[in-house]
Amino acid sequence: YDEVKRYRNASEDRPKFISLMVSLLSDSSQLSLKQITALQYHIGRMYEEVKQPDSAIVYYEKSLKGEPNYEVIHRALAFIYLEKSKPFVALANSTKLSKDVEGNATAYNEYKKLVQKAVPYLEKYQACSPDEETLSIIINLYKSIKDAQSVATLPERLKVLGTTCVTLLDDE
Repeated sequence: YDEVKRYRNASEDRPKFISLMVSLLSDSSQLSLKQITALQYHIGRMYEEVKQPDSAIVYYEKSLKGEPNYEVIHRALAFIYLEKSKPFVALANSTKLSKDVEGNATAYNEYKKLVQKAVPYLEKYQACSPDEETLSIIINLYKSIKDAQSVATLPERLKVLGTTCVTLLDDE
């Protein structure tokens, strides 16, 4: 694990380090829960950096099981899901222009599913590290899926979510 700690922030040879960390994780009997959680986070981060978002999601989700309040993972997951929604936005726009009602409805529904996955993560991040830009994104996402009720109740949810924030992942 100490070797992994030295390399987890290195920028070269990501696939090699991912492989090393996954291997270490597969025999985790010598690791503490905090070390496993940190390792899963770093594997997710590296997968995200090498443009493998589906693999990143898997490891970020595993890491959240060990530390559900780590705000950085919430932000990462939110933006992965929002990135995955972009093709559906483009498809919805093109099907709207071509008056393809069924295609537009399908694209919108897929977009909506991804927004609904992203927003809870974004809310947790906003509750822990509030800023106007993130708040604006959340509100606009709710408006884009026609969810005025969630906009109205957002301040209360943020207040509750903000009581259990972890800003630094401890592995000791």
